[in-house]
Amino acid sequence: METLSLGKHNPKLVDIRKAIDHSTLTRDGWLPIEGPRLLEEAQQSGLEIASVFARRGTVVPAVSSSSQVYEIDPAIFKTIQSTETSQGIIALVRPRYFRLPDIVSTANPLIVMLVRLQDPGNVGTILRVAESFGADGCLATVGTASALNSKTVRASAGSVFRLPHVWDLDIRQAASMLKASGIGIVGTAPSAQQTIDEWDWNKPSAIVIGNEGHGLSEEEKDLCDVQLRIPQCAAVESLNSAIAAAVILYEASKQRMNR
Repeated sequence: METLSLGKHNPKLVDIRKAIDHSTLTRDGWLPIEGPRLLEEAQQSGLEIASVFARRGTVVPAVSSSSQVYEIDPAIFKTIQSTETSQGIIALVRPRYFRLPDIVSTANPLIVMLVRLQDPGNVGTILRVAESFGADGCLATVGTASALNSKTVRASAGSVFRLPHVWDLDIRQAASMLKASGIGIVGTAPSAQQTIDEWDWNKPSAIVIGNEGHGLSEEEKDLCDVQLRIPQCAAVESLNSAIAAAVILYEASKQRMNR
C-alpha cells in the first residue's frame, strides 16, 4: 500500500472533491464511489478500478493489482468524504457509457423515463428497482438529478453500474424516438380511468415518472400514449415517485413473467 502523505490540496484529492461536489467525473473521466460495498459492486459489475483511497486504519477490500491503493490521514480523508459517517473507502471507477438507440432497440423493451426528478435518492432507488424488476434501461430528461450524484450512486446500490441509462434528454426527442421504435409511452395520473393492472405490459412500454412535486406538465402528458393510475384503498396524497415506480414495475414484471 502506498502512503499518500500530501495535504488536502493534493491535486488527486482536490479533483475527487470537485467531482463529488458537482456530480461529475474527475478530469480523467473517473467516477468517485464511497464505501466497501459499492466498491465490491463495481468490481462484480466488471468496472475498471483506477485507485482506492483508504482512511488510515480501514481494512481495504481486495482489488486488482493494477489498481493503486493510497492510505490517507483521517483528517485529510474527511475533506473528501461525501457522507458524515464514512466507512473510510473512496474508489475511482470507470463508468459504462450507453446510447439511447441501444436501449430502445432491445427486444420488447421495458423502459423507465424520469422527467425532472430532483431527489437523487429517489433516482437511485428507481434505478435499483428498475434493475430488480427486469427493466431494460432508464432514460432521464434535462433537469433530473444526475446519475453521477453520490447520493444517486449510493441509493442505486450498484444498479447504476449495470442498468443501461441515458441522461439529459430532451423529452420531445426522446418521446419521438420511443414512438418511432414502437414503444408505448405510459404516464400516470390519479384521475386516469385505466389502472396499471389493466394495461398489457407484455408489449414494449416506457413508464414515465414525473417530478416529485408537480408530476407531469400538460405538454408532457400529451406526449404519453396512455395515462394509468395505481389503484389505492384510500384517498391519500400521491405516492412517492420511487414507490410509484416500484408498484408499476412490479405489475409489469408480474405480467411478463406470467405470459
